[in-house]
Parts: sequence; structure tokens; C-alpha cells
Amino acid sequence: MAEFNSYLLGKAKKSVGNITLCYTRRKNIAKAKIFSRKDNPTPEMLAQRARMKALVQLSRNLLPVIRKGFVGIGNGSTSNAFVARNMKAVEVNEQNVATVNFDQLLVASGILNPPKVTVTYDEENNKYQFSQVEQAEEDGYAFVDDQVYAVLYETERGRSRLVELRTRGESGSTSYALPEEWDNTKVKVYCFAMLKRGKEVSDSKLIA
Repeated sequence: MAEFNSYLLGKAKKSVGNITLCYTRRKNIAKAKIFSRKDNPTPEMLAQRARMKALVQLSRNLLPVIRKGFVGIGNGSTSNAFVARNMKAVEVNEQNVATVNFDQLLVASGILNPPKVTVTYDEENNKYQFSQVEQAEEDGYAFVDDQVYAVLYETERGRSRLVELRTRGESGSTSYALPEEWDNTKVKVYCFAMLKRGKEVSDSKLIA
């Protein structure tokens, strides 16, 4: 706070920027405005922030996957769609520590029918063997030329792989070697289908 005399301003009563001018006791007074921010988040807000933080980090690890798996959803980014769709897949404890439930996680989301894929792991050769069953067309929900993908996510190191399998109308098997330094006991495996023109996908399905 400061006193001043001003023939130009006279009895000043106004605000300029972060300074408030006033006239009291026959004196002009200049006071700095005090800006305060009240932030007293509720437990629900803290839990929501923890979920968001965990999912944003996970979206970075899965970025090549979710760019395909969340294509065409809303007007925002695929990463935003991934975060919004998976809020219920994150559990938060009383200390606001978030844990992702990978069994509930969706790495793709859309209206197409999920593909029929099973997977086994060959420990001797360190390879995954994906087996597909031929699916018939269902107008608007499944087409024989839909491309089927598998997703490997190593939860220990936060690494992902997108594996192109066969089309929906084919039956057969596809092998894929486990990446070096990955622990197969920490790998979650998902699959989903995508339209040939890449404008729509199915929900992902956990297969291992």
C-alpha cells in the first residue's frame, strides 16, 4: 500500500491492472490486489486425478495401438478417447494410488463384432501362436475383409506390440516371437478387428 498525490487523478477510485486506487482520509491510496486460489479437492477429485494420471501414462505406452483402436471416436484425440473409455478400469486406494486392471482394459473400442482368436505360448521357442476361426459377414458389424490385430502389452516395462493377424474371413494360425527381455508371465494379450478402410473397429477382447 502506498500514498500518493495526483493533480491529474484527483480523488482516484478505480482499478488499473493489479493496482486499486482509492481516496480515504483526504489521501490517495494505491493498493496491490491480492489474488488467492482456493483448492481444496474432495476425495473423489483426488481419485479422479489419480485415474487420469495413470491412464495418460498408459496411453503413451500404447500410442501406436490406440491410434488404430480408437479411430473415429468423437472429435477429440484417440488418446483422450482411450482415457475416457477406461476410467472404470483403474482402481484407486485410500492413499490415492492408482492400479490398472488390465483384465478390464480396452485397447480398442467400436461397434464391430470382436474377432474369434485364441492364443497359446510356446515356452521352448518363445513364440505366441494365434489361431483364428473364420467368421461370416454381418452387415454393418462384420466383414470378411476386416483386418484382425493382436496386441501384446508387457506390464512390467510398459511396452506394447501391435501384431497384424489374418482377415476375419480367414481361418488359420499366425506365430509371433516374444520380444527380447520381455517376461511372458507379465504379458497381457488382446485382439480386435478393424474395417479394411480403417474407419471403424471392434471392442478389444482379452485373450491371455
